[in-house]
Order: sequence, then structure tokens, then C-alpha cells
Amino acid sequence: MTNIRIRVVAAWALSILLFLTYLTIAPPKLMGDPGWMQRFAEWGYSPRFASGIGMVELIAAALLLFPSLATYGAGVLTVILAGAIYTHVSTGLHSSSFAVQLIFMTTALAALRFSDARWNQPPES
Repeated sequence: MTNIRIRVVAAWALSILLFLTYLTIAPPKLMGDPGWMQRFAEWGYSPRFASGIGMVELIAAALLLFPSLATYGAGVLTVILAGAIYTHVSTGLHSSSFAVQLIFMTTALAALRFSDARWNQPPES
């Protein structure tokens, strides 16, 4: 397998894994799951904020499935995850280990997709 093919397979694997992960995490926030609403309240955020985060997570996760838009989706998710990590660390109420794992995965995906987009451009004349 060539180096480019390995990167493409890795990018798709990360895209699908992250999409499926957010497909399980985001809808409960969006639909007002009591568990998520309680956590957001403990962290000092409103239920509307939780729903907004869920909606943005779903949209950004969907962008991961389109190679030309995956870098943007990964970027948005990275910003959300950075906020989640800050919230977990500053409140000390829940572990941030899952968010840290996700931020590494989304950053890796952004790097893979960005490098693919950058190197696949036609040469300037």
C-alpha cells in the first residue's frame, strides 16, 4: 500500500469513527436528555447551550463525511472539545479523558484532510 493510500484509508477510518461517535453523543444533548441537562447545569451552562452544542456537533460530524469539508468539521469539533476540556478541568466535576482522546482524533483527521486537500491542488500556471 502506498503512503497516500494509507493516509486516505486512515482519514476515512477516522471520519467514520468520529461521525459514529458524535451520532451517539450529540442527539441526546439536542433533544434535552435529562442526564446531559443536569451535567450542563452543574457546569454552569443553560439547557439551550447544551442543545446548541448538540446541534453544532451533529452538523460538524456530518461534514467529516465529505473530504472537501472534513477539515472544517474537524476544526469546529476541536474548538468544542477544547471548551469541553476547559470545562471539565476548571470544574473538576467529570473526567476530561474522553474529550482529550477525541481532540487528538479530530486534530489528526484535520491534519490528514488538510494535507490531502493541499497536495491534491493542480499546479499554478
